[in-house]
Amino acid sequence: MSNPTPTTERSQPSPQNKPQRGLNEYLELLARWIVTLISLPVIFVSHIVAQFVTPGTSGYKLVGAIGFWIGTLLSTDSIWQVLFQGKPLWPWFETEWIGWFGWVQLPFNLLFWISFGISALIQVMEARTLRGKDPNQAKNEFEESKQYTLSSKPTGNIDLTMALWGDYKRAGMKERHTGGAIALFFWTLDITTTFVGRNPFRYTNPGTILACLAYNFASMMAGEIGYSIWKLTK
Repeated sequence: MSNPTPTTERSQPSPQNKPQRGLNEYLELLARWIVTLISLPVIFVSHIVAQFVTPGTSGYKLVGAIGFWIGTLLSTDSIWQVLFQGKPLWPWFETEWIGWFGWVQLPFNLLFWISFGISALIQVMEARTLRGKDPNQAKNEFEESKQYTLSSKPTGNIDLTMALWGDYKRAGMKERHTGGAIALFFWTLDITTTFVGRNPFRYTNPGTILACLAYNFASMMAGEIGYSIWKLTK
């Protein structure tokens, strides 16, 4: 019979051979915890800010929606004054305004909501001209239009053939020109009501003139920019 092979006992390190943590390691660990605790508020705030500046996030949509409604309300002031002869909604650059009591009554005034609706329509139509077409959409429309090859201009045919050839050549241009005319109408209406309702050149102080000009342009553009930001998240 063969003798059983003796089992080899694993050598266990003695407590004296175990690595001991030094004071420097404990201090480094403590420093990391302190830095982490101090940086937590900063990290938290940075994540909140990122929600408002990163496209596609809920905060980004909220910024666009707030910008659109505030801009629309600022633009409503001009529509309200010029088209419906209402008192100014805001006190700045005005000799009189509707007052806080007037603001309480505004939600029950149908003309105010009509002014607000007109203003919102203006902001949306102007924002469409600011945004333009999506590059992919423009590319697809261009590629689709190339499949229609126009034959040479007919000669010796009746006038009806020439007219139909012209319609084929100008297909889609009527809608394009109409869209441009509509956009021009809304921009003209917005500029007219803004500067008629709040004319910066009635002042004599150059600083006041510049401030009123800046406010007019800001009130015109705030709604369009807000709508564009909100639309990009759709």
